[in-house]
Amino acid sequence: MKVLVIYDLLTKSGKSTINEHLYSFKRYSDAQCYYLNVAYGMPRYIAKINFDLIVYHFTFFDSNVRFWKSARYKTFLRDGLKTLKGYKVAMPQDEYRCSERMNEFFSNCNIKTVFTLLSESEWQKVYPQDKSGLEHYKAVLTGYIDEVVLEKLKGSYQSRKSRAIDIGYRVYKPPYWLGRQGMIKQQLVERFLNAPVQHNLKLDLSSDYKDILFGDDWYKFLCECRVVLSCEGGASLHDPDGSIKEKVDQYVNEHHRASFEEVEKACFPGMDGNLTYSALSPRHFDACMTRTCQALVEGEYGGVLKPGVHYIEIKKDWSNITDVIRQIEDVEFCEQIADNAYRDIVESDLYTYRNFVQIVLSHVKSVHQHMSINNPDDSRYLKLLELRERFPLIFSPVAFSIAYLKDVVYKCLLKLNLYEDYKRIEAIFKKTMMKNYV
Repeated sequence: MKVLVIYDLLTKSGKSTINEHLYSFKRYSDAQCYYLNVAYGMPRYIAKINFDLIVYHFTFFDSNVRFWKSARYKTFLRDGLKTLKGYKVAMPQDEYRCSERMNEFFSNCNIKTVFTLLSESEWQKVYPQDKSGLEHYKAVLTGYIDEVVLEKLKGSYQSRKSRAIDIGYRVYKPPYWLGRQGMIKQQLVERFLNAPVQHNLKLDLSSDYKDILFGDDWYKFLCECRVVLSCEGGASLHDPDGSIKEKVDQYVNEHHRASFEEVEKACFPGMDGNLTYSALSPRHFDACMTRTCQALVEGEYGGVLKPGVHYIEIKKDWSNITDVIRQIEDVEFCEQIADNAYRDIVESDLYTYRNFVQIVLSHVKSVHQHMSINNPDDSRYLKLLELRERFPLIFSPVAFSIAYLKDVVYKCLLKLNLYEDYKRIEAIFKKTMMKNYV
């Protein structure tokens, strides 16, 4: 089987979980896997190659479908992608946003299967078949356990009794257009920093952009924590055309200190709760892999994690904070919870990228029997595609240099604590650009 994975990443120095998901097909399948990074354009020869499967990775959608109306999308990408040969599937995330544009893209580009984080009850609400043209909906998780990472982490564990941090947590300050589901992340920090009980636990909790950890730094942090806080990812607000996000961003830019309740009343009154969209995060698997006990806000967690067995449960109304603190003080109890999670989640091998890839490939084989026919020039084009993936600087020197510079600027903004100011300016710039292209 010949597989093409289409993605959009100017730089790969960010979240390791993105790269793990992206390259899982190459790592854990016997298929011939090729990658096309449209951040550096789309070569014309790509339409001449016959693929069995074309995967649109979640990194593709924000830049090219949801929030960009430029001529680049309308002519170069959309029309060019229509001509690609192969069975096409999509793996979107953040599906609460701009679903109307997603449905238009699915229909125009002949996407047949969506691998979605949505529960079955929400499939037709977000991706109605008459608008999307989809034939199959398959439920998946946001991420899985990477065997390469797991093997590397096995030598990094510290004894739970000697870990320096009792309770750790890192999260970015969530935007209000996620609805109340998104606000739980920020509330976790506030509730535990102001816990209504005396204790001697060492806390390291932050929702500041400059404190966000990526890659190895994140895993090192987990290995220093006895317990890590978290909750389900997702949103409780469906924004089909992106208008709610635009209203919220504009309002917050003009009223920097506005509360969630104020923004809700001004921008989306009575609409919060119009979507059920919550998901198990790759960070939950990271905690399992590092044998770090988790204290999680009550939720479904994909049916994978169970309260009282794999994590300490925090009630959504925060009524049991005192009891949670007392449980965290019990080191032996926390170790047992972490061991249960490692045994049932990690050692079971049920939640690996290897299994995820096999689920995808098995589905495609069951619904698409046609195998690609090799053209005489395929091998030459495929070699070019491989070289383009390995050496983007040679094939796209301008775009690559811009990406490198943006990465440097981003890191400097975080260190100088100017990132939120930058995001406000960026939002204003994007709004201006969007008006020019409409």
